[in-house]
Amino acid sequence: METSFGILETKGFAAAITAADKILEDNNIDLLKIEKTGGGIISLFFKGDAERLKAAFEKGIKQARLVGEIVALHISNQPNKKIEKLLFAGDKANDVTSAKKRTALEKFVAKKAEAEPEKTKEQKPVKTVRKLSAVGKKNKLSKPSEVTSTIQRLRREALSSSNIAKEKETQSKVREGNVLSEINISKIENLNVHELRRLARSTNGFPIQGREISRAIRKELVNYFKDLA
Repeated sequence: METSFGILETKGFAAAITAADKILEDNNIDLLKIEKTGGGIISLFFKGDAERLKAAFEKGIKQARLVGEIVALHISNQPNKKIEKLLFAGDKANDVTSAKKRTALEKFVAKKAEAEPEKTKEQKPVKTVRKLSAVGKKNKLSKPSEVTSTIQRLRREALSSSNIAKEKETQSKVREGNVLSEINISKIENLNVHELRRLARSTNGFPIQGREISRAIRKELVNYFKDLA
């Protein structure tokens, strides 16, 4: 049984995968390579018996045409060894290059690990602990001053609020005294009922409040004012 090469080119990746899936149903056929050749052309390289490749290609092409386009196909019954080397020389070179890169990277990592002793790795947490302890000391030192400033601020606020309350009380007494003196000296008999009601609402300690003032007649309001005076 002679080993042959089979090349199938499709337009688009979907057609290539569909064809390859159908062709590889034959376990005696191997997919060697998938290559993009530009312009949306995908090249598939297979290896196997010539008759098996031919039969599998027919099935794969039929299936691939349902989703895409077949560009070309070729089966080489007696492939030249030079062609095989030419097709897969790039892959072997890439494998060698990748292996060299991996080896170089491993050597570099090993040298770096040797250059950095374990002690230096253990010293990092110690530095962090020292920094944290320094921050803790700063916080401890700053707490008394912060507490003192807070107490002073609260005292100032308490004193200011007390002064404000006293001032309001004094102003209220002054206003009340002014109103009473105004009542004493004014001629309330000359005011109409509306003026008397407004004056009653603005007078502290007036005997009646709210709607009672609105319902009170002029004579009642005058009597209340006289009682206050």
